[in-house]
Amino acid sequence: MGAFVKKHLSIFSLLVAASFVLATLDTASPGEKAGNARLPSLLKKGYIGELTWWEGKNIGEYSRNWSTSHLKATGTGPAKPVPTADQDPDDVEREYYRDLENWECMYSAWSAMDGNYKTAWCEGKQDEGIGEILIVKADTRKPVQIWNGLGASDSLYKANNRAQKIRVWALQAGKAQKAIGQYDIGIAYEDITVVGSHEITLKDLNGWQPLPLPARRRPAFQSVIENGQPALKYEGSTFLAIEILSVYKGTKYNYTCISEINADKGK
Repeated sequence: MGAFVKKHLSIFSLLVAASFVLATLDTASPGEKAGNARLPSLLKKGYIGELTWWEGKNIGEYSRNWSTSHLKATGTGPAKPVPTADQDPDDVEREYYRDLENWECMYSAWSAMDGNYKTAWCEGKQDEGIGEILIVKADTRKPVQIWNGLGASDSLYKANNRAQKIRVWALQAGKAQKAIGQYDIGIAYEDITVVGSHEITLKDLNGWQPLPLPARRRPAFQSVIENGQPALKYEGSTFLAIEILSVYKGTKYNYTCISEINADKGK
């Protein structure tokens, strides 16, 4: 990436991208268009490079980098609106594509760190997801909690797979700075490295449970100074990656879900 300054896709490029999505929707397998398949090998090497955080917004080209895959959206997506006479067509179109992207990414990594256990990241492979990886932002100075499975209801929890044995990877960025987009301001992280890992077994529990963290080293962290203040403090530079090693099998679906990983438990 090099430069931290990024721009979101233009309306024209969004239209082209959306047309491609609609053209391939019926033939693509779950998760085929989503995810970074290189994450397992990068984690084993100890360096995953960079991630960009747009305040939790589902901006497709960035959200895909936070997991190896995610399940395709279910249900019906938003209808494309027709601008009224007092509306700017570009504004209406931009909002529509933002809503469309949020819908398409309903099972993306963002859903495991939105503070809501009724939403979930669900891996998108056509098996139980062994080896699939989810990355979340987490302040690793604090005790971290996890809500395993799809927590929206007991029936959905039991119907889908839940993670059983997992590898927890602790990650830290070496550098951070504001990322300036066309419509949003985020944080760009570089030089993200593995600072510790271990394997644990989760309980088959539809609720919060502790997520023990591995012993971690603390490399140097640099945040660019803006207006006399750092763009980001150290506690905002840490992440966790969860690798699925085995699962509790669901009664109906063969997708593995994680509802939330949060140092503050959330809702």
